Amino acid sequence: MATIKVMGHCPPDTDSTCSPLVYAWFLKNIKGLDAEAVICGKLNKETEFVLNELKVPAPTQIESVTEGDKLVLVDTNNPEELISGWDKAEIIEIVDHHKLFGLKTASPATITIRTYGCVATVLWELMKEAHDKTPKEIAGLLLACILSDTLKFTSPTTTETDKKVAAELAIISGIDVDTFATGMFEAKSNLDGMDAQDILSMDAKDFDFGGKIYKIAVLETTNPSSALEKKVALLAQMTTIKADNALAGMFFFIVDILKSEAVLLTTTEEELVAAEKAFSATRDESKLLFLPGIVSRKKQIAPKIEEAILS
Repeated sequence: MATIKVMGHCPPDTDSTCSPLVYAWFLKNIKGLDAEAVICGKLNKETEFVLNELKVPAPTQIESVTEGDKLVLVDTNNPEELISGWDKAEIIEIVDHHKLFGLKTASPATITIRTYGCVATVLWELMKEAHDKTPKEIAGLLLACILSDTLKFTSPTTTETDKKVAAELAIISGIDVDTFATGMFEAKSNLDGMDAQDILSMDAKDFDFGGKIYKIAVLETTNPSSALEKKVALLAQMTTIKADNALAGMFFFIVDILKSEAVLLTTTEEELVAAEKAFSATRDESKLLFLPGIVSRKKQIAPKIEEAILS
């Protein structure tokens, strides 16, 4: 039997890197299956910080899969986010916390989707038989995922179950949540050595709204000014990305982790009008939208933009 490739969305973030590492460990060490975690894309700085702190090697980076490969998808069921060749491979399992996107599989697959703030919370529930066998570093990876996805429990996607699981994982891993989260968010906010393309592609997802593809990119940071200083370059690169990928539109949200608010950058009047409608907001003199309380792409941003575009 081919090695099972456990992977998340492309490009990867902390959750879609660390959760596959955990689930591959579980499948291999508890279930006795031949499994390995893989990623499709470059690690971001927050994920690098987590892996370095926990002394865990990064997953193998691959560019495509093909016929004969067996996949377990973690943290996605969206075809727009999957690795090249996914439709030729066999998807045997999906573990996620996002809405269904209409992914089709060639054969029946085990599917677990629960409405938590992080897929790591779902995994911990699936791994009950391993709770007393979980190494510190594995618990630490799961905790990092929850802290990242919930912005340390400040995102509206956070559930009481996320908080409960994080508390259990903090005990097992021996990690101080506040100190660890501060280190993660500082790493995430460091834009040194990154150009506009790096920033825009670090956490970007494509969405099909009415048969047209829109890209929504997010930068979660404790220092929004460092990104806003690059506004001209960011807007120019957004225009290039749209042209190169035949996108109907692109929205870039700079999310202030500390203040729980966002600033939106757009490149066209049409996009800006749609965003004003979506969030009942008014542009400032520099055509920026300041959005108090807006931090979650999954729960707040994408649904509102879709509604505004389609209405």
